[in-house]
Amino acid sequence: MAQSVKNIKVLIAEDDKGICDMYATAFMRENFKVYTAKNGKIAIEKYYAKQPDIVLLDIMMPEVDGYQVLKEIRKKHDTYVPVIMLTNLDMEHFTHHDSISRVDAYLIKSNFTPSEIVQKTKDVLKSNKII
Repeated sequence: MAQSVKNIKVLIAEDDKGICDMYATAFMRENFKVYTAKNGKIAIEKYYAKQPDIVLLDIMMPEVDGYQVLKEIRKKHDTYVPVIMLTNLDMEHFTHHDSISRVDAYLIKSNFTPSEIVQKTKDVLKSNKII
């Protein structure tokens, strides 16, 4: 059974505090439950502790990069959690990495407003039958 957006937990892994806060605010305005992580190590910890319904993941982060976080998320085979790569690296950089087939969307931060990112997230949630 589909959940309302109010029950959806989103984890935003982004090392730029200003960008992270901007996205978190946009999601909270839409009644998402928001968790943030300022680096990949914290993202992995929060992924297991909070069990988000979807993860927005930057690639270039300190301590543990987004590729490693994605690898950790995909280790859990009993449930599928959608992942949106949200980065400023162009798609060509990412397509050379074996992780491309394991993400639900790839968004260049500078090409989307926060509200558009929220809408794209809702689209991914719908396509995965989470909402």
